[in-house]
Amino acid sequence: MSCIQQFFLGLLLLTATTTVVSSFHLPKTASFQVRNNRHAANPRRSTTSLQLGEMEVLEVDVAIIGGGPAGCTCALYTSRADLNTIILDKNPASGALAITSHIANYPGVDRTMSGTELLTQMREQAVQYGTRYEKAQVFMIDVKEEETGDSVYTKCVYTPDYTIKARALVLATGAMGRVGKPFPGEKKFLGQGVSYCATCDGAFYRDSEVAVYGSSTEAIEEAMFLTKFASTVHWVVPTDIEKELQGGMDIEKNKIMDHDEAMQLMSCP
Repeated sequence: MSCIQQFFLGLLLLTATTTVVSSFHLPKTASFQVRNNRHAANPRRSTTSLQLGEMEVLEVDVAIIGGGPAGCTCALYTSRADLNTIILDKNPASGALAITSHIANYPGVDRTMSGTELLTQMREQAVQYGTRYEKAQVFMIDVKEEETGDSVYTKCVYTPDYTIKARALVLATGAMGRVGKPFPGEKKFLGQGVSYCATCDGAFYRDSEVAVYGSSTEAIEEAMFLTKFASTVHWVVPTDIEKELQGGMDIEKNKIMDHDEAMQLMSCP
């Protein structure tokens, strides 16, 4: 089983898969949280909790949606900076790193280590410095003061069990949040030949016959990259690409596909 997914990209900290919704500067005289025993074994003591009816409200400095490498790295830095931090992770077993069988492209990591083991270490390290980790499904966020009605905690994150009020919100939802209907067998063979990262896994398919599914510019770039390794690259698309390219520039206009790259790929022998 190959080292799959966009793991290496995910470890580029706060890059493409992470968005900081807002930044802030802490006033020297401000005191918003009770911070006794900052690095205690139970990090929840450093988070202010309010009870409104039956819905618990948590007040923190930084709320992070996503518990993958980017989210854990962000939490590690914010917690070490003495900012009350919470990670909201939908499912720790479903991310790109979590479903990776072994790590082959990250410096200093033994190739026998699984993605789950590495992710567990990242999570535990963040928690040790005071991060609160919660398994929770986020269904809505508010990011403006006029929406939250609070000039200090201007971000609100809503889960079925509680509401988090934060001064800054980081979106670290990872590389698995793809839209669209999966093709038959995609989930079944994930990690057994199905990959989402040609840069990560291209070397595993040297002299093999591979297929790339998708009609986006990203799919074209992945297919072009694989031509360096694979004996044959099949480009499988859900639409009639030739007709689209000949009939107009709607695809390119919508930035779904780059016309020149598509023509370059189609001209490959």
